[in-house]
Amino acid sequence: MRPLRVLVVEDSEADYELLLYTLKRARYDVQARRVDDERSMREALADGLWDVVISDHRLPTFSASAALRTLQSCGCEVPFIIVSGAIGEDIAVEAMQAGADDYILKDRLARLIPAIERCMKASEARQRQRAAEAALRESESRLRAITANLPGMLFCMHTNEEGEPLAFTYASEASERLFGVPPQTLLEDPHSLHRLIVEADRLRFDTALAHAALARVRLGWEGRATARTPQGTVERWIQIEASPRQGDRPGDLVWDGLISDISALKHAQAELYASRDELRRLSGHLERAKEQERARIAREIHDDIGGTLTGLRADLAWIKKRYGHDPNLAEKLESMSALLDSAMQASVRIARDLRPPILDFGFTAAIEWQAKDFQKRTGVQCRFRCDGDITLDTDRATAVFRIFQELLTNIAKHAQASRVNVRLEQNGSVLRLEVEDDGIGLTEEDRAKRGSYGIRGMLERARELNGRLVFHRPPRGGTRSILE
Repeated sequence: MRPLRVLVVEDSEADYELLLYTLKRARYDVQARRVDDERSMREALADGLWDVVISDHRLPTFSASAALRTLQSCGCEVPFIIVSGAIGEDIAVEAMQAGADDYILKDRLARLIPAIERCMKASEARQRQRAAEAALRESESRLRAITANLPGMLFCMHTNEEGEPLAFTYASEASERLFGVPPQTLLEDPHSLHRLIVEADRLRFDTALAHAALARVRLGWEGRATARTPQGTVERWIQIEASPRQGDRPGDLVWDGLISDISALKHAQAELYASRDELRRLSGHLERAKEQERARIAREIHDDIGGTLTGLRADLAWIKKRYGHDPNLAEKLESMSALLDSAMQASVRIARDLRPPILDFGFTAAIEWQAKDFQKRTGVQCRFRCDGDITLDTDRATAVFRIFQELLTNIAKHAQASRVNVRLEQNGSVLRLEVEDDGIGLTEEDRAKRGSYGIRGMLERARELNGRLVFHRPPRGGTRSILE
């Protein structure tokens, strides 16, 4: 049996019992309560939940219309059915308009059961609809709250398969903040976004959108757009990110995406790039100043200290000739001569390290000499190849020579190589220096080490020359370094 909770507004006990009998015959497990005035009805409504309210039309101290108002004032969503012995059509229509679900004459109680079932189903449907509407309102409210706090504008745009805009179906309120236009402006004109993008960037945007539409891939684009502000029209950098999905109609693509204001990021990037350029220029200036200072010190060592040591050697030779017959003094003089030779060799070596004099004989000759010197010092075979003589100005020649020196130093320290090949060539205005070894190879981890200042210094020198230095690992092993 089906449970049924019924609140009956009726002053006649006999009619109440007949009503219960009718319900039980329909195989309902009835739980019922009879009231006949407003006070008792309010108490009954407060005491429990009811599936249906059945009311007589006219009672000595109450009425169906008063019972309906009482039910509505309590906020109860319960079907209300009028069962009466005699009720005019006008009164019945008025009751239905006031909110009653149905009315039935007492001499036609056969209609009661279908009416109850129909009204209960309708009431359940209304409750589900109200719940769905409440959930929708809550969802819309949550979406508005989320979009209001997003750093950009959410949108939904329809295009054809070639990326031609067809319609905007959604634009969040952030369009006011981003572009200075209300969402309705975008919704009314599918080409409004295109016109907001500055003219110089429109072709890039159209191309990117068309490519993404044809390939059915995510759209990611950055460019400039105009925005209306109280101070006038300004340009802003925007980022558009959207993903496509198939629309309801053939050939219809739906793009769900976000447009963000990245002006602050772009300005920060510009400042960072400017700072890097300034730092690079400062670094280049310091390198040039350092090379000039090295050259000055090398000249002073050669001219002053070298001249002084040469004079000492001449004086020592004179002393040897004059007093060399004394055995004790001769031994001391030989020791002094050895120390003097060592000092002269050291001065030559220091001056050469500060600024190799071989650079004065040409850039190509300096590179070749350095390769031979490396082979002599390390025992590692170093082959040099260059087609023709290459001439560079002093600053560039010195910078490339220092990079070459550091490459050979790294090979000697870390590569464990047995052979090094050096190739120098020039194609037009482009100089190419290639150094390849057969050692253990240079890895990305090696380049990323915190202490890899030698590599960072070479890269910075290359950038100062408006060039680049790259490292490769050939299939056969080792490292190939290319400076261009």
